[in-house]
Amino acid sequence: MKQLVLRNKTYETIYRALGLLWLVLLIIFIATADSGTWNFWLNVILLLVLAAGFLSLNFGTLVNRLTADKGVLTVRWYTKTARAIISIDEIEEIHTDDNYIRIMLKSGKTVRLPTRMLEFDEKRAVRKFLKEVTGF
Repeated sequence: MKQLVLRNKTYETIYRALGLLWLVLLIIFIATADSGTWNFWLNVILLLVLAAGFLSLNFGTLVNRLTADKGVLTVRWYTKTARAIISIDEIEEIHTDDNYIRIMLKSGKTVRLPTRMLEFDEKRAVRKFLKEVTGF
């Protein structure tokens, strides 16, 4: 199994800062609000979920991960909510430019991976990984 994991440091910093902001807001809310009402507890739960979501980098979706195992390429990208599972035999060609990596499938479907927010070394690592795994 081969795997490439990339983290976007800018998004990571922004999300962690927003998570800390939500935690501070939660502490202020607990200190100043009346705890006897159901609205209080609803707000506390919602603020906890928001803080956990931001601190965990949107529950792990901001981590880019490419995995190749037994002829299957699994793509988990920060712009996609679900993983794309692609058979390596189905890949027809791979195009790259400054903004995207496009994986063209034999069925005519295209999987686009935005790379404009990645550093040059990270873009090169993605291209190199895809070339090693697929041969394109």
